[in-house]
Amino acid sequence: MLDAMRHRRRSWLVLAALGSALISDCTASEGSWADILDHGSVLGFPSYSEANQLLEGWLDTYPDILSKRRIGSSFESRPIFAYVLGSHIESTALARPQVLLTSLTHAREPAGLTVLLYFLGRMLELYAQHDAEAVYVLRSRQIFLVPFVNPDGYVANEARAEKMVRKNRRPTCGDDDANGGVDLNRNFGVHWSADFSVCNEEYQGDHPFSEPETQALRWLVEGNEFKAAVNFHTYGGMLTHPYNWAAIEKLSLADQQIYTEIGDVFQWPQFGPAIQTVGYTTSGEMDDWMYGARGIISMSPEVGPESGGFWPPRDEIMGINRRNFVRMLYVVHKAGAEVEARLVRSSSMGPVLSHGSLAALPGSASQEALDLDVRNGGLSSTAGAVLGVAIAGAAAASASGVDGAATGVVAAVVNQTGSHVAWARWHRASGSATLALAFALPAMARRSRETLRVLVGRSFLPVGALDLRFCIAEDSGSAVGEIDNMRPRVACQCFGDRPLEGEQLQNASWFRAAGDADGFSALCAAALEVAAAAAAAMPAPAPAL
Repeated sequence: MLDAMRHRRRSWLVLAALGSALISDCTASEGSWADILDHGSVLGFPSYSEANQLLEGWLDTYPDILSKRRIGSSFESRPIFAYVLGSHIESTALARPQVLLTSLTHAREPAGLTVLLYFLGRMLELYAQHDAEAVYVLRSRQIFLVPFVNPDGYVANEARAEKMVRKNRRPTCGDDDANGGVDLNRNFGVHWSADFSVCNEEYQGDHPFSEPETQALRWLVEGNEFKAAVNFHTYGGMLTHPYNWAAIEKLSLADQQIYTEIGDVFQWPQFGPAIQTVGYTTSGEMDDWMYGARGIISMSPEVGPESGGFWPPRDEIMGINRRNFVRMLYVVHKAGAEVEARLVRSSSMGPVLSHGSLAALPGSASQEALDLDVRNGGLSSTAGAVLGVAIAGAAAASASGVDGAATGVVAAVVNQTGSHVAWARWHRASGSATLALAFALPAMARRSRETLRVLVGRSFLPVGALDLRFCIAEDSGSAVGEIDNMRPRVACQCFGDRPLEGEQLQNASWFRAAGDADGFSALCAAALEVAAAAAAAMPAPAPAL
């Protein structure tokens, strides 16, 4: 595994572990909307009406990035909505990776609802504040959120002193209203079994998808192409994943690795299928159907501490919400392209010195090179057909009398076998004074890695230690001339050395918008423009016959 992979995940681990330090930064800009999440009328949690009022307010405030779709109705005819989060600025036919977040499959688990609402509210706010990472996520992903899978059960709990309704409200148990209903998380169509009686709290229904609530989710999932799904439950601080029906491991090694990477970031001691986390197997489970029938990397975080029960104290609610924000953001990233990269001075030249095209470099190829390791650890390929790369510190524009207006070839980019991949040229983004060494690479497939070597012409070799900074941009679907006008609504991922909580992370990564007021924003803009130019130069696909 790449060092950069470890560095990238280490960055996420540090963020997840920062706890109150990170949270204090996040809460500085929280709006008044956050108050309802722990000052609601149901033991501090928002009621069904209060949560819907909050959601309707967001729809009115953020019409460009939030919409809703009715996906079905509950047993008692309440509407079930999916809220779709993502920029409505439609770019050329670039497909956006889709992620699904759900809560309240079990009606007595309100912390899942507030975690979902907090994630939605914070992403809306951060996008409105031009936060670069939020800009990147909401322009490159579609996030579907279903806050109320089981609205009837939640409304029933509002009126009850004990508030322990788990199932939907189908009257399966005669006059025993408290024990009636179907456990929606036993009603899905992979390894469904008739294990429980009609009054049991895990009663699975007459047959798979017998309930309107699970039918609504099936309709939503089958009509989309979700890469990942997070189905919130409570409580206990554990992360379960498929196959929950199995007593032994059934996943492929590749998918085991994906779940392990996610588990590393969640940092919960209990992690794995149900047999490993709760000590028993479950049938007809939502994650198992999403993974087994649809190939979705699906999981169920049990949020909230063991001590809090299903209805944790009011003063613990916001802590639960904030701690899980970073975890959710990681899964949303992973659903798309999760780019990790490292750029270092090479210790050996290898076979590339004999490559004939290197004679075209100014002053010929140098005896020094840079190694660029790029890995896409995500569940989707990078957007579009190309990646743009812009590097600062790898070449000296003033060398051998060449000034900052220089154009033409500066470096060659070759792969491990010495095959030519790209020429790197000077590029200055529109409106920027920063000169970058820029080139385009082919798009990267999901879960893939590319190791490249950048050979700078002798005429452009920098003197002294290298201070390397670089940005990688996916194809935004915009034309070169549009990017400058779209700042700060386009963003990319940048890499370099920076301190993080007193620790120096080599090749740490973070996001920059093309309109940010720093040197990285110029590199980001250059990378975006190079990607756009390369995409525009590619031949159009042949028309369908």
